[in-house]
Amino acid sequence: MQRIMLTAVATALAGTLLASAAQGQTDPGGAQALRGPYLGSYTATLTVAQAADKGDRRLAGKFRLVLRRNGTYTAANSFDPPSSGKLAALSGHRLRFYADTGCTYGHFERPQGGIYRWSLNGTRLRLTLVSEGACTGRRDTLTFPVWKRK
Repeated sequence: MQRIMLTAVATALAGTLLASAAQGQTDPGGAQALRGPYLGSYTATLTVAQAADKGDRRLAGKFRLVLRRNGTYTAANSFDPPSSGKLAALSGHRLRFYADTGCTYGHFERPQGGIYRWSLNGTRLRLTLVSEGACTGRRDTLTFPVWKRK
């Protein structure tokens, strides 16, 4: 009986480790090592008309986004100070952005962060909102532009 239980536990543990490896490995600092095709540096520009169409003309200007292999990111636009945070890969072409300095500073960050679906077409990355708390700055910065890889 004990041998069966040990085998079941070992099998479950192996499955968990394989699933973790498929998403990346966790480093000692808690960030996840990523391998997705979305990793890299991106830029975008929104005209006043494009920003107004999205709902906030103040965001007209240049945007920057860096998604790093070590599970961190930096995002910036012309209106808000740059922010940085952590990034995790989820199933179904989704990314979790969390521990964002801008969201935390404004007391808008929620424990699970924000979830965004990604799509890549050549050098163009699009992030689409799946779920987000009150951190509208992160939402707008990530979803308003269509990102172009540098």
